[in-house]
Amino acid sequence: MLVKSIAEMVKIDQDLRFKCSRERRKLKEEEMSIYNYLIYIIDWVHNSRIKNIIRDNGYPSSKLIGRDGMDKFWLLIQHQDYDLPLQKVCLRRCDFSRKNVAYLTDRIAIGEGKKQIYSTQFSGKFDSKGNPIPKPIKNLSGLDKRRKWAGMEPFEQYMKQIKKLIGNRTK
Repeated sequence: MLVKSIAEMVKIDQDLRFKCSRERRKLKEEEMSIYNYLIYIIDWVHNSRIKNIIRDNGYPSSKLIGRDGMDKFWLLIQHQDYDLPLQKVCLRRCDFSRKNVAYLTDRIAIGEGKKQIYSTQFSGKFDSKGNPIPKPIKNLSGLDKRRKWAGMEPFEQYMKQIKKLIGNRTK
């Protein structure tokens, strides 16, 4: 039941976000705000459901819901940007994979106005060559070593994947 509930929440989360991503290229900015508002509402509803899950079952673990269930639960937590305390306690208490720990660590750092550690988060802006600009990074010289620890590809390879995913844009 718990795994099914988490999976249903993730389906709603991802369906809406993918639809928003597809529509972004077609819609005017004011029309996009409707999708952004819907995403905010879904995240808010999920926040309440996540807290109920934790209250009723404790912090999820791979022992309780499996590795796939933990990946899904992480995705829900990753999108709880309006509740940094929840993100932080889940980072400490849940046994997320190293890669998911890296993504959530960066998300929390950015949310707190700090520099990211693994360079997983982008600004939404592009340089003059159309490359996406990452949000500020702490200790750039050790970046690929940290990414390797987390089971991630080197940053340059990741940048190519992001560029392919969102496209090459200028300005």
